Amino acid sequence: MRTLDPIASKYPDIDFYIVSYNEPVETIAEYIKEGDYTDVIPAEPVGTMLADLQVTRQMAMMAVNGNGMIYHRQVMGSAGAWEPYFTALSADPVAVPPEVEIQKQKDQRQQDLQLPS
Repeated sequence: MRTLDPIASKYPDIDFYIVSYNEPVETIAEYIKEGDYTDVIPAEPVGTMLADLQVTRQMAMMAVNGNGMIYHRQVMGSAGAWEPYFTALSADPVAVPPEVEIQKQKDQRQQDLQLPS
């Protein structure tokens, strides 16, 4: 979260949520407050949200466009590597990922589903 906070500050038109599936949202909110993180929002998954988004790993990061389409997802990695995606979504909030990105995400999802959680 420390690396995400300064990046989130660069994109004031994008909301950054931290969703925890194994801790209450109050715990995440306290962690954000203690760390003095200013541009991230704590959230709690609702209903079958994690299953619907096919979150199969503890750390899953995704960028969702203004139409609710997943623009990019990855399981692990540096928050800094996400800046091109944030820039694209800032320029066009309903941007659609290129076909190569869509296929890469499908391949990654297939691999994730085959690994034990």
